[in-house]
Amino acid sequence: MSRRRDRLALATRGSRLALTQAETIRGLIETAHPSVTVELLAVTTRGDRDGRPFRSIPGKGLFTSEVERAVVEGRADAGVHSAKDLTAELDEGLALVCVPARAVAHDVVIGGRGESGEERLASLGPDAEVGTSSMRRRALLAEKNPSLRAVELRGNLDSRVDKVARGEVAVAVLAAAGLERLGMLGDAAPLDPNWWVPCPAQGALAIEGRADDEWLRELLAPLEDAAARTEVTCERAFGARLEGGCSVPLGCLARITQGAVVATGFLGHPELGRALRDRASGPATQARAVGAELAEAILAAGGDEILAELEDASYPEVAEP
Repeated sequence: MSRRRDRLALATRGSRLALTQAETIRGLIETAHPSVTVELLAVTTRGDRDGRPFRSIPGKGLFTSEVERAVVEGRADAGVHSAKDLTAELDEGLALVCVPARAVAHDVVIGGRGESGEERLASLGPDAEVGTSSMRRRALLAEKNPSLRAVELRGNLDSRVDKVARGEVAVAVLAAAGLERLGMLGDAAPLDPNWWVPCPAQGALAIEGRADDEWLRELLAPLEDAAARTEVTCERAFGARLEGGCSVPLGCLARITQGAVVATGFLGHPELGRALRDRASGPATQARAVGAELAEAILAAGGDEILAELEDASYPEVAEP
């Protein structure tokens, strides 16, 4: 490595899931570099402090800005994020230094009856309440079954699962990766990601650092996963072209197949049930271009009209939990 250090400070949100993810990264780094001690710096983000519905909180980076500030100010060498929380454009001077191997990307349904998530949602009666804080999931539900009622579901994963158990909502739709990392998947039923297209970069972790920190890049090189980097690059390019934050109900899932990246994109409206889907593919080395091409196809098919409707409705920028 370009210069020797024996300590590395990682900034992270202070939630149980975020700390678990950061502990995983710490373990990987200390295994690859036994002489390096990794310290965790837990910070409280704006999204953690503000109890309003996510869609009511203005601004970007609800769960990342304070972590990034710790890196910029030198209190931490790097920040560990759920990659889906990152804004489309990183702050000046910062870079996505490492993308480790990705976990599962699909959503799941907690509660209800049936082997698949689709069966559980189909078994619900009219006006049944489905817990979610995601605009994307609201749009998917509006398209699939407009008789269901999407209701705000905030709090950590433990409290969300508890709300289903207590009957505060009939079911909840959540990301499988977070539940899996906390050992809470239980009898959660998966949703088909080819139709229930996940949030861009869902299931992936991202380590963000200062763009000029070559020591950090060398240190983290053993953790980098080429397939995960390619998928995240493609999906983030799709999201960046359409909006730049997760308030817009969009999804993208990229997969590597025989040296090519194949991506499915989704854009919908959370109330009108309007939705668009398309697919694009190309060399894995051109992942960013494939994501942008897919976004252009969605726009050309009427996505620009959906975006205009969303803008008129004044939905603010939020992060998808």
